[in-house]
Amino acid sequence: MTNPGYQFHVLGHGGLFEAQTLEVFSYPMGDITVRRIPDTDLVQGTIQMMAVHRTAVDWTLVQQWAALVEHLFPGQPRVLALAYLPSARGDKDVPNPALVNATLAAGSGITDIVTIDPHSGVWLAALRATNPAIRQHLLPLGDIVHRALTADAGASGHLGVISPDKGAVARAGEAAALLGVPVYVASKNRDPQTGRLTDYTLDADLAPGAYLVVDDIFDGGGTFALLAGAVPDGVVLDLWVTHGGFTKPDFSAAARARYRRIYTTDSLSSAVAAGLADSQIQVTALRPWITAAVQLGELAGAGEQR
Repeated sequence: MTNPGYQFHVLGHGGLFEAQTLEVFSYPMGDITVRRIPDTDLVQGTIQMMAVHRTAVDWTLVQQWAALVEHLFPGQPRVLALAYLPSARGDKDVPNPALVNATLAAGSGITDIVTIDPHSGVWLAALRATNPAIRQHLLPLGDIVHRALTADAGASGHLGVISPDKGAVARAGEAAALLGVPVYVASKNRDPQTGRLTDYTLDADLAPGAYLVVDDIFDGGGTFALLAGAVPDGVVLDLWVTHGGFTKPDFSAAARARYRRIYTTDSLSSAVAAGLADSQIQVTALRPWITAAVQLGELAGAGEQR
């Protein structure tokens, strides 16, 4: 049964990932498992990988996959490519879904996890505390942003990077460092009675030209619509969002209207679908960086964070 949210790969002897002959299978009553695809041969290689492109992970599938590949390929690394860490934004909630997901990942049987631009450090810290043997591979955000802009011939000459708030300064700074431009930080303004976000303030004298807004998640898009209203005339905005949820199609389209280009990754299937439907959205595939991270991790010592 094909399920685009869960994909199975193997690092072949040629150094590239290719599809492994496994699938998510659903029984008539709805129970699901991971199994070998009937009447196919297993693909031989050195590293087994499960790639998840969903915002919510079925950890029973991850654990079943890990158990199956350990049975089929004893001792090979079992890599979970989880670019978007589920519920990382819930690190202050009760119950704490970031902590719960990390704890489930820690006991799932994986040997490695690959991710990019986590919303906070709580998720990976909890994973490390619960199971320090799992190797963590963090993809280089700045390099990926730079590569995406370079690949798009129409995007060049940004005068600066704009961070939507103080919480996004680190990721904005990582991108700005590789682009060789300054970072400008916007401030959120909220209704004192309701706490609802009303608008943004950008205390910077931006010269006319192109600027890149950098953040981790595009959900409904309200944040970016309000931020666009804070820049002066003559400023052209592009937007980088690592994880493109685009959860409210009509509203998301309206929120994107003030931006020339939207750049994102294929961390989520929703981003891939949006990129196919709208040429404004440019999607960068993470596979080359995942491959490099896993190959480097294979050579590094167990437990070393990359």
